[in-house]
Amino acid sequence: MKQKSKFRWYSVFMLVVVLSLMIAGCGSDSSSGSKAEKASGANGGPVKLKVATNNIQTSWYQFSSALSEILKKTSPAIDLEVLPIAGGTGNVDLIEQGEADFALMHNVASNWAFNGEVAFDKKHENLRGLVGGVNDYYIGIIARTEFLKKNGIDSLADIKEKKIPTRVITNPVGTLAEYSTRLTLEAYGLDYKAIEKLGGSVELTSNDVIKSAFQNGKADIHILVMTKAHPVITELALSTDITLMAMEDNIMDSLGKYGFEADKYPSGQFKNQDYEVNTVGFVASYVTDKNLDEELAYTITKAIVENKEALVKGHSSVQDFDPAKAADEILLGVPLHPGAKRYYEEVGILK
Repeated sequence: MKQKSKFRWYSVFMLVVVLSLMIAGCGSDSSSGSKAEKASGANGGPVKLKVATNNIQTSWYQFSSALSEILKKTSPAIDLEVLPIAGGTGNVDLIEQGEADFALMHNVASNWAFNGEVAFDKKHENLRGLVGGVNDYYIGIIARTEFLKKNGIDSLADIKEKKIPTRVITNPVGTLAEYSTRLTLEAYGLDYKAIEKLGGSVELTSNDVIKSAFQNGKADIHILVMTKAHPVITELALSTDITLMAMEDNIMDSLGKYGFEADKYPSGQFKNQDYEVNTVGFVASYVTDKNLDEELAYTITKAIVENKEALVKGHSSVQDFDPAKAADEILLGVPLHPGAKRYYEEVGILK
């Protein structure tokens, strides 16, 4: 009886030990992994992330593709998928819906989104900045030179004053190009309906269609957001005589209330463009969600800031990037992510 009693006691004791270990294991973060485990990827492999850019013809897609090569060699290694969709305003939704881990946005648009104004009807307060001022942007008003000469047009104001039928073409809704088109026309006292009432038209479409329409004489004005040596405009200028139109001081002032700054588009950026032009400028920046793992935010920020020349090889417009200003929240349009902030503090960019 004593032997059976001892065996029974020993069995109960071992069962209690096993259950205790199981409960301790369930109480840990083993199901989701620690931050370090998350940052190293499943089974020690690279972390899979997605970055939202714009279509494959844009500078964003091109230098983000260069970034994907850089991130393969970081620690932790990151397998970055470059999404060729959405654009400056649409990328906000991709981050909020979890379809992208971080994205390129223009600082004016990310600030609108954060504050729930202009192009956004609600606040996106979870947005956080990684790297500001990656490349410079301008609102460009591109016209077929033949159309300007035929109608005696020196400014968009002439379209309204002279009641000239004009075929306006730009990118789809969800891009800052389309929103900038509306804001620019508004500054000149025009809108899509006014253009149509004058006998013109407004088409929202892809860059391929825009180039074709200009080449075939089926579009007159293209309003867009453009970098120096913008790929689409550079290619278009090789086959079509185009003019970059200037903005008047009052127009630049009007656009200033949306966060745009008076600037000059430099000469020599595309064929026959041997003149600089008054317009408004802004920048593109990498932005994420506040819930992105801190180690990953740190790694991405470090990779971008310390590999400028590799990004320039992706697209020459990154030559304007000043790493010393990358933490500037005006250039980001939103507050810094803690992981990015830690990096900037470590290297002395932030004191």
